[in-house]
Amino acid sequence: MSLLDGEQLLRDHLDANPDADRAVLHDPQYAADVNRLRTTLDRLGHALAAEGVTDEDLARRVGARLVADLLGTDESNARMQARTDVVIKLYEAQLVHLPSGEVPDWLRA
Repeated sequence: MSLLDGEQLLRDHLDANPDADRAVLHDPQYAADVNRLRTTLDRLGHALAAEGVTDEDLARRVGARLVADLLGTDESNARMQARTDVVIKLYEAQLVHLPSGEVPDWLRA
């Protein structure tokens, strides 16, 4: 028996981060990441139980931390995008140089 309700952990995270919730519906890569995390949480819950962990609150905290670390929050993702925008502006102003000489598509996304 699993100690974690991974589905509820994911729902709680997505409810608290509406941009992430929208991304699950509109970004196939993000949706795939969430699906892989769902599987990971399920396996984590079973592994914790198999190792003799009985504290459900501890398991929930570990699972919630894993979700937040792997999916990020709207706030952390916005900060990351803001930093990316600054790097692109510095590059376009020719104040920094990228090894390949051009901004990769993943940096512009």
